[in-house]
Amino acid sequence: MVPKLMAVSAVLVLPLQELEARIEEELHSNPALERDEVFCARCGAEMRGAVCPSCGYARGEPLDEPLAPPRQNPDDDFDPVAHVSAEVPLHEFLMLQLAAQNLKGRRQKLAEYLVGCVDERGYLTCDLQEAAARFRLSVRVAEEVLALLQGFDPAGVAARTVEECLLIQLRALEPSPRNLLAQRVVTEGLLPELGRGQYGKIAQRLGTTAQEVRDCHEYIRRNLYPYPADRYEAERSGGARLRPQEVPRPDAAIVRTPRGYAVEVVGSPTMGLRVNDLYRELYLRARKAPGEFAPNAAQHIHEYVTRAKLFIETVKRRSWTLRAILEAIVEVQRDFLDHGPSHLKPLTMAQVAARVGVSESTVSRALDGKYVLLPSGRVVSCEVFFDASLPVKERIRRMIQQEDPDQPLTDREIALRLRREGMPVARRTAAKYREEVGIPPSSVRKTRRELAEGGRRALRGLA
Repeated sequence: MVPKLMAVSAVLVLPLQELEARIEEELHSNPALERDEVFCARCGAEMRGAVCPSCGYARGEPLDEPLAPPRQNPDDDFDPVAHVSAEVPLHEFLMLQLAAQNLKGRRQKLAEYLVGCVDERGYLTCDLQEAAARFRLSVRVAEEVLALLQGFDPAGVAARTVEECLLIQLRALEPSPRNLLAQRVVTEGLLPELGRGQYGKIAQRLGTTAQEVRDCHEYIRRNLYPYPADRYEAERSGGARLRPQEVPRPDAAIVRTPRGYAVEVVGSPTMGLRVNDLYRELYLRARKAPGEFAPNAAQHIHEYVTRAKLFIETVKRRSWTLRAILEAIVEVQRDFLDHGPSHLKPLTMAQVAARVGVSESTVSRALDGKYVLLPSGRVVSCEVFFDASLPVKERIRRMIQQEDPDQPLTDREIALRLRREGMPVARRTAAKYREEVGIPPSSVRKTRRELAEGGRRALRGLA
């Protein structure tokens, strides 16, 4: 039992990428272990290891994650706004573009408010009707202001959903047959089927061929970007899209179903591993008639087959443990999944361990370094479910979104408001949380507004 427990513990702690590497290592060193043929979920080619040799898809990578669009031709006309984008953070860049629009009065105030509601992914997080009412404007006018912001760079910014983000980008590209088919796929709500590679089903629904749908999928991957802010930050730092090995790959996904939420661990429970048929047959023969084999041969067969069975069992145990732990977390954090960070409930690993019936150290090892795909599409560390500071950070973020731009809240004022709301937080703690959610100090936020006002004149001069 001791070697078995040690093997289970060693595999349990491995994140998906390291698990794949460990499986490849075991396959090369143990002739009794083999892997069923696995076909790429994106293009259908045979997978060799963790990466498809045909299309480059990595096992566990979200299927609907498009690749970065090709970089612009350096011979294109000089665009002063695009030049500025390489120098300033996203919110400042949006404010500079807004300054060039010459909006007035409440429309300008609404536009500035909406820019402040763009999250770290580049999506709009506020309710447009509530924002319109806040500035005493009609929903129609608010839609016009939002449409103006959605025309800014990077393409897709201030979208409310992934579908809207992709449509904005598609409409900004040349209306080729693939582009128009991609727009139909998005507007018909067929992105989930496209992500699962159900080309035949989509083709039947849209009256086209499976090959055209496959080409459309490749077009989306090569030309669109699901998170405009990520694209902007990558280009601002001088690079293109992050390489796959730099992007956290989820070990599991929390999926919204008609009955609630379900947990899906990436890969099958055994990851397609099995004992080689020849070695299995020799192993059974060696047990029934050991005299037919040379002593060394029988020992060789027994050791490799036993080792293969143990390894398969440890991989299966990892999948079961991770699923059970995440299912226990989902039961507690259902409000967080429904309504966001402000509804995160206090939770400890000891409480999860008691629900699952394992030790607290097992929960800690199982979640260490693991990432999970949320129903919202975000990939987050499993540690987020135990972060007691998350509701406070979310409240700080909303406070600053709603502050008066001319008199931004100081850390002391934020701490005082939090105390009045039943969240006793010191000024230093408020400053720490503010920095952790990527919000600059009040002096910098005030400078942004001054920069936007001065930027209007500067950009007009460049144009």
